Amino acid sequence: MGTVGLMLDLLLLFLACLLSLVLYPFWIDFVYKFQMGESIREDGPSTHKRKEGTPTMGGLVFVLSVAVITLIFNRSRTQTLFPLFVAALAGLLGLFEDFTKVYRKSGLPGFFEYHFGKIFRKKPKKVIKFGIFSKIWGVFKEASRVVGSSDSSGIQTYNKFIIQGLIAGFVSYWTYFKLGWDYIWFPLLGNVHVGFWYPIFIFFLFIIILNFVAFTDGLDGLAGGLSLISFVAFWVLSKILGYNSLAGFCATFVGALIPFLYFNIFPARVFMGNVGSYVLGATMAILAVVLHREIAFIFIGMMFFIDGVSSPLQQIVYRFTHKRLFRMAPIHHHFELLGWPETKIMLRFVLFGVFFAFVGIFVAIL
Repeated sequence: MGTVGLMLDLLLLFLACLLSLVLYPFWIDFVYKFQMGESIREDGPSTHKRKEGTPTMGGLVFVLSVAVITLIFNRSRTQTLFPLFVAALAGLLGLFEDFTKVYRKSGLPGFFEYHFGKIFRKKPKKVIKFGIFSKIWGVFKEASRVVGSSDSSGIQTYNKFIIQGLIAGFVSYWTYFKLGWDYIWFPLLGNVHVGFWYPIFIFFLFIIILNFVAFTDGLDGLAGGLSLISFVAFWVLSKILGYNSLAGFCATFVGALIPFLYFNIFPARVFMGNVGSYVLGATMAILAVVLHREIAFIFIGMMFFIDGVSSPLQQIVYRFTHKRLFRMAPIHHHFELLGWPETKIMLRFVLFGVFFAFVGIFVAIL
């Protein structure tokens, strides 16, 4: 049964790889044709200026490939449909963000502006005068600005956090109230019941990894390469723990990511965009929850946590001390400004990602 199951996983991997490989040339030609390119931050490394206009939303292809293969060949009500649904919600948010970044500068017909322009235009800010509620709202907006990414997507950071919070809230509600999970697995200890702290923990874990994967997506091949490693680790854990459909789901992601990385490694022909990074982050978080290996996931995704936390940490330190902790955040840009070539940074991050993936697998089976 083990050999047969592995063969089925590999077949799903090959199918996803083939479908993704067939679709990418068409998608890249489409985004090139309509000039749906990425904008490069003005304060970023000077070497990134040549990337201006590189097509974005490349993650849409591997997301669609995974969805099609899973719904046709690996549909499981207890294992794959829940992660796929949550990933779709996160992907829709990412797709909307990506589209608002590129549509004004693209060659798309004016149809979009005529029919949907009111949605994308920023409305005048309204002053809410509700005493303490107004102060809380102001604190939330400022905190979102400090720990979040830029508003260049056309969606204010606090609005993104609200939508992400709704998705995370759904995940927390479903796992705690519908599935009845209230425990976290700890190495050597097993399941430890934490009661109502469980949905709170899941809520913040989901939002953190969703944004940290997006922060890490700043070098060619970096987020995709680290995600590929993480999905291989989850594939191994799924087989060990007996989640066969989930193992096939992870294998499908691995297969779909391989063609993406072919076009995304330096110099990238396409970026994944938030539609890709949000789906990757959401899926990895849900895999950790469904497998009950949230603690092990902290090690498997260690490079996402290290790179991701450097950005809000930089802003918090600068806010209170007016001094920079790093030359630039996220920390992969810090190494660029130290003179490291982009390819060297990416490969070293990936090597550390491989190491921490092995550590995560070891922790998960203790």
